[in-house]
Amino acid sequence: MTTMIETAQNGSQPSLLGLILGIIDRPRATFQAIMARPHWPVWLTPLFIFIVCLAVLLVVEAPYQVELARQQAEQQLATLPAGQSEAARAMMETTLSLPFMLGAGLAFGAAALVIGVLAQAVFLYFAALVLGGEANFGSIFRVSLWSRFPVAMGVLVRAGFTAVSQQMIHYPGLSFLVGTGNFFQDGQNPLYVLLSQLDLFWLWQVLLLVIGLMAAARLGQGKALVLALVYTALSLGLSVLPALIFGGMAAR
Repeated sequence: MTTMIETAQNGSQPSLLGLILGIIDRPRATFQAIMARPHWPVWLTPLFIFIVCLAVLLVVEAPYQVELARQQAEQQLATLPAGQSEAARAMMETTLSLPFMLGAGLAFGAAALVIGVLAQAVFLYFAALVLGGEANFGSIFRVSLWSRFPVAMGVLVRAGFTAVSQQMIHYPGLSFLVGTGNFFQDGQNPLYVLLSQLDLFWLWQVLLLVIGLMAAARLGQGKALVLALVYTALSLGLSVLPALIFGGMAAR
């Protein structure tokens, strides 16, 4: 089988399928090939993969999500006066319907991905320049997209597990260490939110980001690692911010 390096030496470019497979077993050479192809298919491929994987997960998990949301809503409605609970229950029939949750989940997930990639690219671009890197925004943006490939694979694995086991993963990542069984309360626990993101796919994403920064910004391994860790710490901090705010409000 022709390797990606041999392909580059022969003057031809790897196919999109070659890039997808290469990001798994030859990430360094793959990122170099990605940097050499500033065309729109290279930009859209990881975005398309992520959205497809997200759609698969939503379809598989939707029935369980609806049932769980209804149970939590009923617990909250039981504490309201009769008139208010009936009005809330009527609204619940729409917002907790399967089509609504599928559409809202896909729209929110796609929007969050695009905004997240843009924010990541902006931060990494200026931070790389501060560290003495030689980067252009387009290259950093492609690194931001392709380094999220492990997230898409994690979503697909989660969908496969749910389909086979006929149950949701209630405690993703390391969140089982602090899970209480009350998913509503767990969602307000910042430590639960933080640990739920830490798994092998998360670690794979960090490693790809380091390799991508070395290729796109011409940073040394040490600087690329520091930059990746700083960004990761900031993104994890922002992800637990809602739980810190709303968890604190609920505790009052």
